[in-house]
Amino acid sequence: MCGIAGIILKQRTGFELGKKIAAMTNAISHRGPDGEGFILANDQKITPHFNTLQQNYQRKDLNYIPKNSLENGDPASFLAFGHRRLSIIDLSETGHQPMCEKGAATWITYNGEIYNYIEVRAELKKLGHSFISESDTEVILAAYKEWGFNCVERFNGMWAFCIYDSEKKICFASRDRFGVKPFYFINDNTIFSFASEQKAFVKAGLIHTKTDQAALHSYLINGLLEVSASNFFESINELMPGNNLVYNLKTQELKINSYYNLTDHITLRNDRLSESELIEKITDAFENSVKLRLRSDVEVGTCLSGGIDSSALAVTISELTKQPLSCFTSIFKHNEINEEHFADSVAKKIKAKHYKVEPTLENFLKEVDDLIYSQDVPIWDTSTYAQYKVMELASRHKIKVVLDGQGADELFAGYHHHFLAKWNNLFSNGNYVSAMKEVTASKKTISNPLQFYLKEKAKQKNYFNKKHFNLFFKPGFLNSSEIKNPSVYFNSVNEQLVDDIYQTRLKSFLKCEDRCGMWHSVESRTPFADDIELINLLFSFNGNKKIKNGVSKYLLREAVKNKLPKEIYNRYDKKGFETPMQEWMKKLRPQLILEIKLANFEFVNYTDLEKADATSSFHNKLLFKLFVLSRWQKLFNA
Repeated sequence: MCGIAGIILKQRTGFELGKKIAAMTNAISHRGPDGEGFILANDQKITPHFNTLQQNYQRKDLNYIPKNSLENGDPASFLAFGHRRLSIIDLSETGHQPMCEKGAATWITYNGEIYNYIEVRAELKKLGHSFISESDTEVILAAYKEWGFNCVERFNGMWAFCIYDSEKKICFASRDRFGVKPFYFINDNTIFSFASEQKAFVKAGLIHTKTDQAALHSYLINGLLEVSASNFFESINELMPGNNLVYNLKTQELKINSYYNLTDHITLRNDRLSESELIEKITDAFENSVKLRLRSDVEVGTCLSGGIDSSALAVTISELTKQPLSCFTSIFKHNEINEEHFADSVAKKIKAKHYKVEPTLENFLKEVDDLIYSQDVPIWDTSTYAQYKVMELASRHKIKVVLDGQGADELFAGYHHHFLAKWNNLFSNGNYVSAMKEVTASKKTISNPLQFYLKEKAKQKNYFNKKHFNLFFKPGFLNSSEIKNPSVYFNSVNEQLVDDIYQTRLKSFLKCEDRCGMWHSVESRTPFADDIELINLLFSFNGNKKIKNGVSKYLLREAVKNKLPKEIYNRYDKKGFETPMQEWMKKLRPQLILEIKLANFEFVNYTDLEKADATSSFHNKLLFKLFVLSRWQKLFNA
């Protein structure tokens, strides 16, 4: 896991390439405190460089180990790559980046982990390739040389990289299937540039920090962030998940194409399997996904909330490694959202080294600016802070790698609205008796499920909360873009899950996962969100099977049933990285309103702002977002 950056000049005059690329990597140094590297390229050669980070290189026989200072870089250079390294696999100098192949014509800067790199490397060796390192970076380079752009289809993992092919005069970039790793870029009349985080462009002075108005509306009104290629920062774009990018240095043409979309992989291939056969397949695939993600040259820990997802990971890791496991938990003593008891139950069963942190409102106020800055874009609520503190806790205990359960709900159907999709499916197909049985059985998970179903169906037809926006925003802003009803329910569980993955939930959650971890120099690995074998398996049968007898994530529960403490297996509630936001909001309200007023937003209806209902979670979330936006604008001078 690392930070990457690059600049390709379209006009070669008056641009301090070395200083700009250094500013970009400095802005994301938290992503890689263990090393840094650069390359500068002109028309004749590509030269590796070092900058200010002290590194005593011994392997000067390697053609990608830098011998020259970036300060003395060739002013005629037109291309620069930068890299900040968090050493996880192959801790030696042979894992240094940017890296090149033997001929030094093809270079890469890369962030992520290709977990099946050992298997891919073995295949490449049979095809005549040789390797000098134990890193997955070198495997990506060789795979590109062998299979071209199609190499990414062989990778199981998370990645964002850019390869400079000096012979073809192209830059080839790629991002993993669900967007676990970030990749942003700008493409204007003077440069093409990319980075792991938006702040790299800001700190290098490559953009003027303006807020994209459509993205602002989407965040404040629709509660959505980064669901399209355009960004919260005007002029920054995002390479979307499952996409490749090719920039032609000769023509300055940029092309983006999709190599993976989950919709194309939904099948019924395994639908005829018996339940026991399907659970056996899922058990094997899940265990293999975890086993692959334990490949590391440093200690691996795990986040542990006490829910099904994190508990499944913890007990599986413990069984595979047979070593004491470091587990990290956020707690809220004397609060109903506290899951400490459940996390303790799992930790006790596996004899874990269990570390806990309790986020507080006082510390939130002290750290809120760092939290927002770490994310690059505004946050929705305080739950991100709990995740932020868990990653900080791991870092404090010298753990560089953690596994986390992000993506399990979107694979196995873990949210209440997934029940609606199943019920819709049964009703729409005329299976009324089965539908009512399922609704009734869901009492163990959802309080009064029939009332819940009817209420949500009514909300789908009428966006009742829409009228509340007038209290906060002026009509011109409200009407500047579409106001979307968040209650969107499909007649298919798998279609509902795909919508969650791409449009409403998982992509945004993965962004927070990456930023919270990397701000503390911790690599977060997400088996449920990037193991292609597990993902494709979970969409190879009727999604209705993922909920059974009113129990969500039924197949995951059964796959780990014999490993879990009984009270975890029988848990039907869901919390996640929660904080007592409503309680905090009561205390924060005067400060929030004051800071919103001081921000002097031109689109806010200040006349009615203080009429906001302090007991309404909908109103409180809008106030919180405006407060966060006011802080964000100060931090980024937007």
